[in-house]
Amino acid sequence: MSPPMTAALRFADFIDAMTRLISHIASVLLLALVALVFCNVAGRYVIGNAPVWMQELEWHLLVPTAMLGIVVLMLEKGHVRVDMLYDKMSPKARHWIDFVSMVLGAAVALLLIRYSTGFVENSFSLLEGSPDPGGLPGRWALKGFLPIAFALLALQCAANAIRSLNAIRSTD
Repeated sequence: MSPPMTAALRFADFIDAMTRLISHIASVLLLALVALVFCNVAGRYVIGNAPVWMQELEWHLLVPTAMLGIVVLMLEKGHVRVDMLYDKMSPKARHWIDFVSMVLGAAVALLLIRYSTGFVENSFSLLEGSPDPGGLPGRWALKGFLPIAFALLALQCAANAIRSLNAIRSTD
């Protein structure tokens, strides 16, 4: 194996390890979200009231959980593909499809970083918060998670592309 490929695979290993850590963070956020939803439902039906800030906190937990979950799915290869066709292809063809799809996925993620950054900058310049009385301030921080998550997605797509490229070279 060439030194550049060895270095690239080390980079991919680092990204995979980072994504595994992210999966643990997403799991904790999901548990917190489930507990919060339970408290909101209990508050609504038992006490007859659930504070607005608690309802909005659900979104503040849901967004990072979902966005981090997308990155973890990419690591676990849980993304959508047409398996009926994919499974009938040769290993080399599958590696090529994986490589091209990961390069395209990284490109889309980079494009989404570009467009979401303006969205976040606008929200931050307004110091956007909840429009509801008793709601949470700092909605810009929630929106600020979008470019971060897309950057993590681009990195995971790059790691997967490196592994696919190595597999293509190994099947020659």
